[in-house]
Amino acid sequence: EEQEQQRQRQQEQEQEREEREEQEQQPDTGPETTPPAQSGGDEAATDAAWGRLICLAPEPGIHELKQRQCVMGRTTNAHAQIQIDDGRVSSSHCKIFRTPEGAVQLLDCSSNGTYVNGKAVGKSRLLILSSGDEIALLNPSAKAHEAAGGGGGGGKPTHYHYLYQDLRIYATSPPGDAPPPSQPQQRQLPPPLPPPLPPPQPPPRRRKRL
Repeated sequence: EEQEQQRQRQQEQEQEREEREEQEQQPDTGPETTPPAQSGGDEAATDAAWGRLICLAPEPGIHELKQRQCVMGRTTNAHAQIQIDDGRVSSSHCKIFRTPEGAVQLLDCSSNGTYVNGKAVGKSRLLILSSGDEIALLNPSAKAHEAAGGGGGGGKPTHYHYLYQDLRIYATSPPGDAPPPSQPQQRQLPPPLPPPLPPPQPPPRRRKRL
């Protein structure tokens, strides 16, 4: 129990340090890949969702992505669109956003890891997302589960698992030119029958001689 309490205190201290670092400095990702600001015209929600996050574990759920940027983080972050009540999740764990060119990218801001299709992204690193990618907050590997004693501690799940869908590729495309209707085939009539032959004439009768 003392070791568990000590481990929890260390996690809390790391989270506090992480929050201070996030407030002091944002990761430098370059002008072309910088996520949009937390406020502004680009953050206004649109009528139609451009993406979707389907929560697969621990509890099923669907999150529609209508803003240009979606922040996934701990419940202490009021700016996070997806909030998770778990101390191992960073205040701003990761950000999913659209670039001006239309690509969808994920920025890992976490201390305990963000994984896409089972591979760690790496803190302050960007990854282009494709529809069907699986996103995990915290390590989803079996070895990490065993190291955590089969769970996340305190009844928490080992990780948080999401499926990303790009709804733009499911939009109905404009119908193309319809193929020309097939012309009905004209029925060919059989050739006319020749007129019937006249009946054969009987042979002339021969006269008998007297």
